Amino acid sequence: MPISNMINKIKNIFAKDKTRNNPPRNKSEEEENELWNEEEEINPTSETEELLARTGELESKIPRLEMTITSLKKENDELRDSIHKINENFQDVMSLYEVVSNQVNPFIGTSKITSNTIENIEKLENETEYLKTKVEGLHNDIVCLADLYLKQYDVDLDEIIEDILIDEEVSKIISGDDLNG
Repeated sequence: MPISNMINKIKNIFAKDKTRNNPPRNKSEEEENELWNEEEEINPTSETEELLARTGELESKIPRLEMTITSLKKENDELRDSIHKINENFQDVMSLYEVVSNQVNPFIGTSKITSNTIENIEKLENETEYLKTKVEGLHNDIVCLADLYLKQYDVDLDEIIEDILIDEEVSKIISGDDLNG
């Protein structure tokens, strides 16, 4: 039962008690009997006691309700802080993801940094291939020129190599390095 209804009932009971103690002198006997019948139906003392008991119960529950409300407010504030921290962490993770995905993500177009790096790598690969072909060409040119020079001056390269190897063997024997072998 709402408190306002209880208060109205209490007021009615006190008003009826007042009229019972001080009945009006102008009323007829029928009105007085009617008033007494209503009062007997309501039984003001038991209803008053009941209302006072309910009021006492409500008054005893109010501090508990206040404590519950205070603890709920505290929990609500803690949850709000926790959600705020989670939101900040989530935004940090999203920022980090954007940085990483812009540099590495194959589904997003290449960034300036990535495209410049790829271009530099491609240039280096092209230069390496060019240098390989140049070295192979120079090697072939040197072999051809050496053959021409050796033929022109009638030089036998195998004979020169054999002479060098013999000279090295003789040097080792003289110095004593090859005594163990």
